[in-house]
Amino acid sequence: MAFIHRHTNGLTARRAALLLLAALLTVSSAFSASSTASASGVWTTLAGAAELPPPPEPAASFTGTVTMTFLGDCTLGGESKNRTTATGFIKRVEENGYDYPMQALKALTKTDDLTVANLEGVLTDRKLKKVQKTYNFSGPTSMTQVLTRAEIECVTLANNHSHDYGAAGYADTKAALKAAGVAWFGTDAAALWESESGLRIGFIGVNYSLYTSQLSAYTRQMQALRDAGCAAVITVMHAGEEYTQTISGLQKQIAERAVEAGTDLIVGHHPHVVQGFDLVDGVPVVYSLGNCAFGGARHVKDTDALVLRAELAFEAGKLSEITLRFYPIAITTDERYNDFSPVFLKGDDAWRVLEKMKQSTGFDVGVLDAENRATVICAVPEK
Repeated sequence: MAFIHRHTNGLTARRAALLLLAALLTVSSAFSASSTASASGVWTTLAGAAELPPPPEPAASFTGTVTMTFLGDCTLGGESKNRTTATGFIKRVEENGYDYPMQALKALTKTDDLTVANLEGVLTDRKLKKVQKTYNFSGPTSMTQVLTRAEIECVTLANNHSHDYGAAGYADTKAALKAAGVAWFGTDAAALWESESGLRIGFIGVNYSLYTSQLSAYTRQMQALRDAGCAAVITVMHAGEEYTQTISGLQKQIAERAVEAGTDLIVGHHPHVVQGFDLVDGVPVVYSLGNCAFGGARHVKDTDALVLRAELAFEAGKLSEITLRFYPIAITTDERYNDFSPVFLKGDDAWRVLEKMKQSTGFDVGVLDAENRATVICAVPEK
């Protein structure tokens, strides 16, 4: 397999021994009620003054790789005026089953240590008053089964549709996720994942920008995760201009400030199109994955998107290297309207998506292996 290497000043690429975590990870009972158990570890949403026990001693000597999958915008429902139509998301799922939207992507989500998706919309069984805006997305709480059947263990709610039905809708969404055993994080709470060995990885959600007040909250979350013993912290940002491959000033602001605060990786979405990859002071930044299982529109302007596989290698409990694999996808195979079931692209179609990434940031990840994925390896700066 061919790799692209990009180095910044003072960085040395160090290839860690990649030891895939093959054993199922057991569930710890030490966390508070905000913890969520999954087959691959334990998630904790750090809301309020949640206290965590210190990480187990073995975490300090952990050497190996944690494999993650990141998915773009997932709307498990749609607008109230058309979400139950014959060609809408809900009817499609009712006709084809909860496995239907992610059936192709399970090749990745079922073979990793954890999967994180952007849940863009409200899950509720109540008739709530929607806020005044152009688009309001919602679906029934039963749609959490789309997540669990695809082994999506965690979602970010740091986006512009999680409050489409006000505070009540947001509360219903979090309650539905908790009942289904799906972890979450948002602008109001970070999340922490702990493996069987005690290795901890933190997740912070950013929506729109990191202005003064948002930056203060972000910095506090970053410090809380580091104090909890996180060996790596990942920022998931929802920002940028919709339907453009141009990186916005706010996206650059988030990347720069998050890197300065100590994040190890940034993964983005919101523009609904593919944007490129870059390094900011040695930290990998993926600006936009685009859509995924997107029930928000029956007709989409751009069907190209990405799934990201991130492999974080650790040496003696410290992050040593990040390998990113970009999988080009089409979010629908039906030319008439969105069928809400993404598939992997191959050949020239896959190359087209990689070319869009290059046009966006100038960083060429155009090495396509036999499985039609692009790969880039990043060194991790010494801290």
